[in-house]
Amino acid sequence: MIDFADALRRVIFRAKPLAAQSVPLTGSLGRTLAQNVRARAPIPPFAKVTMDGYAVRADDSRPDAAGQAAELAVIEDLPAGRISRRAIGRGQAVRIMTGAPLPKGADAVVMVEDTEKAGTRVKIFRAVAPGDNIGRAGEDLEKGDLILEKGDLIGPAEVGMLAALGLASVRVVRRPKLAVIATGDEIVEPGKKAGPGCIWNSNGYSLLSLALEAGTEASYLGIARDKNSQLKLKIQKARSADILVISGGVSVGDYDLVKEELRSLGVRPVFWQLRIKPGKPTFFGVRGRQLVFGLPGNPTSAMVMFHLFVRPAIDRMLGRKRPGLRSAKALLEQEITVQPGRTQFLRGALVGEGPVLKVDPFPDQRSGVLRSMVKSRVLIVVPADSSRVEKGREVEILFLD
Repeated sequence: MIDFADALRRVIFRAKPLAAQSVPLTGSLGRTLAQNVRARAPIPPFAKVTMDGYAVRADDSRPDAAGQAAELAVIEDLPAGRISRRAIGRGQAVRIMTGAPLPKGADAVVMVEDTEKAGTRVKIFRAVAPGDNIGRAGEDLEKGDLILEKGDLIGPAEVGMLAALGLASVRVVRRPKLAVIATGDEIVEPGKKAGPGCIWNSNGYSLLSLALEAGTEASYLGIARDKNSQLKLKIQKARSADILVISGGVSVGDYDLVKEELRSLGVRPVFWQLRIKPGKPTFFGVRGRQLVFGLPGNPTSAMVMFHLFVRPAIDRMLGRKRPGLRSAKALLEQEITVQPGRTQFLRGALVGEGPVLKVDPFPDQRSGVLRSMVKSRVLIVVPADSSRVEKGREVEILFLD
């Protein structure tokens, strides 16, 4: 058996970044950038108005010596998208809309709420200072500024920024192709009748969903029964995938055929059996550039192993900066007692509010309790040399979402 950190290093080492491709901006959400993105021009490219109102010289907005409101001549009406034909002189104003370029000669904008228009003149009831209600050219980005980096995940804000830079397409990393196979004579597809001794197949669908959420092009290849011929057929069908994930059949029972069949099909083992709980009988191997994971059949074990090993491999293939689960520290809400000797990953939930994170372990940590994954959002890491962790102690947590 090998330790978790050693196993994860071996996975990351063999997960090679994939090639880049261009996609339309509308299809870039959730993708990973394959290039640095710099501003090709200032944003905004000109000084623009941020409020509907009147562009003025700030000095002209002050009341006169008698305290009477300033009154200016309106020389133009300027909507967004148009440039003023005239420069503003002393005692003049331009009626202007949000987003329009600031006319020459103006250095401030009076909000329309603080004015009263009468024919071709406007009264100013609140004086402004230079720069009021104006966005300067380049206040968001100057030309050449680095705004997005290779390896960044493209979210809605990033899509908006790419659009603001005028990009109709963007270079992203190709999504890894991932295939999922469930194994076992006892599992039945949802929607079909489950006879005596049978259960509905949850692993195929939870692992497929995790793969899609992680950013892959995932496909579910169905159930392979506990027969070498069926297993071989399914594994061969997944030959073009970058990652193959198989659940079940990786332990030491008479019907655990996965390791044997993978070897016969040219998969070179990297490790099998880990000094962790859950997930001791986890297999990892390679076939050319394809990564092959054999995960335990118990539902929570399969999902936890996906988070701990398959997801970092996906992140690495996508060129993301920090592969794997984000970590933090939290205070333990209940005492933990475990059998030492293996690093343990306990399901838990964050509780309470405030600046200090607190975590509560799920009460039932058995590998078949899928409800523990539904109710948990973090994994609590218990080191291999620990048998007891007191309430109130600081522990490491890994975020599942």
